[in-house]
Amino acid sequence: MSSAVFDFKDYRRYLLNHFGDKSRRKGLKSSAAKFIGVHTTLISQVLHGQILLNLEQADKLNQFIGHNEEESHYFLLLVQKARAGTKSLENYFQNQMEQVLKSRQIIKKRIGKVDSIAAEDELRYYSAWQFAAIHVSLSIPELNTPDRISKALNIPIVSTRAILDFLVRTELANNDGRNYSIGSKHIHLGIDSPQVRNHHINWRIRTIQSLDQNFKNNFHYSSAVTLARKDVDTIKELLMQNLNSANKIIQTSKEEVTYGMNFDFYHLSSLMESINQ
Repeated sequence: MSSAVFDFKDYRRYLLNHFGDKSRRKGLKSSAAKFIGVHTTLISQVLHGQILLNLEQADKLNQFIGHNEEESHYFLLLVQKARAGTKSLENYFQNQMEQVLKSRQIIKKRIGKVDSIAAEDELRYYSAWQFAAIHVSLSIPELNTPDRISKALNIPIVSTRAILDFLVRTELANNDGRNYSIGSKHIHLGIDSPQVRNHHINWRIRTIQSLDQNFKNNFHYSSAVTLARKDVDTIKELLMQNLNSANKIIQTSKEEVTYGMNFDFYHLSSLMESINQ
């Protein structure tokens, strides 16, 4: 089971935990080595304590694992502590680590247990369509491992693992050591959220990709139309009724497959819109 970097005082123990058992570790070591630009042997030597990461390699590993800013900072402190050549320097980085952990505890006490995730995590969640796609996929029993999710959604395994680690850390997902499932936390995007624009853009990008797949069950419709002003609200109401009807079916439907669903009905002419106002 992958744990948070803050649970460790030694970066090598953290990496061993994160990379998992031997069957999983081999593929991750190769992927990590390729991402960093080193030979796989170097990763093995690091994991077994034979050599130390330098800061440039540690920075690359931060990106590979998918650490957020706070996790990246703490991981770099772990590496610098291990590389310290004097006891006083080691103590300096140890104190820095303790300050990070102390600050996290204060924030936890101040906020308490909440059902929603932090603002910075929400920002990351809505940075790409893959986060939501992997998240909802966990409701399908057959999609409960990184390999299955990666193949089903056509997302690289490295990205899939990084997103799953993020979902577990934010409690949007659970991991029992082998399988993943939906977590206890919830995420909801209000209509006034600054993330709404990114959310729509992300899924329109994914829709464009689906046009090249040409699956028989896919349905796409695009058109430019003209109509009477009095009929605009009527059509919007019809679309809303259809959306509500579809959502009622979705809420009680058994989780077996994943689909994207986008609704668009918008004014094409900014000139006419300004005249109407």
